[in-house]
Amino acid sequence: MKSLIKLYLIIIGVFALIFALVNLTGLLSVADIKAYLEQIQHAGKLKIFIIVAVLLASDVFLSVPTILIVTYAGHILGFGWGVLAATIGMLTSGTIAYLLCRFSGTKMLRVLIKDKKQIDDVNRIFHRLGFGMLIIARALPMLPEATCCLSGMMKFNFFKFLLYYVLGTLPYAIVLTYLGSISSADNPYPAFIGIGVVYVILYLLWFFKLRHTQDQSSTKNS
Repeated sequence: MKSLIKLYLIIIGVFALIFALVNLTGLLSVADIKAYLEQIQHAGKLKIFIIVAVLLASDVFLSVPTILIVTYAGHILGFGWGVLAATIGMLTSGTIAYLLCRFSGTKMLRVLIKDKKQIDDVNRIFHRLGFGMLIIARALPMLPEATCCLSGMMKFNFFKFLLYYVLGTLPYAIVLTYLGSISSADNPYPAFIGIGVVYVILYLLWFFKLRHTQDQSSTKNS
């Protein structure tokens, strides 16, 4: 279990570094994205739909603020189109991360973990718990991308990966786009409060999932 957590931390660290570099270099800051989304809110819905989907799909490369974009999608596009654009964008990003790590995962694992036994343990644990991790991966920023990368590294079945990732991503998209659709510039509080509640629930699920897994591992080792 420690090796799995170590892998998570390394991959999340890489995405955090990308996020920091993108913001520090001024390539694409959070303020830029927010200002851009506000500028295009009167454009055609198809154009906004494509922009939202592309921005979210680029998350795997640029570590964009997903929660901001999904909420704005609901505010600008409305609930129905917002859900669709957000879901397509997030699934595209996750699929790219999965495929990239699927084809280069073995080499990456050997670099990150030298011990073959530890690699086998991580593989076994992830195949047993991966479905739950994919469903609640939205609990923390950059956790979804890390989980998708791990799914590819461990050669998790692609169709199962897609199913479980949809089960975790769709409710997230539904809640946040709805909150965005009922909020406005004058009254943003429904979105802020709802986002906080969503993250607290997902974080608690993630925490208890890891705690339960560690307890099971300790019992087996003893």
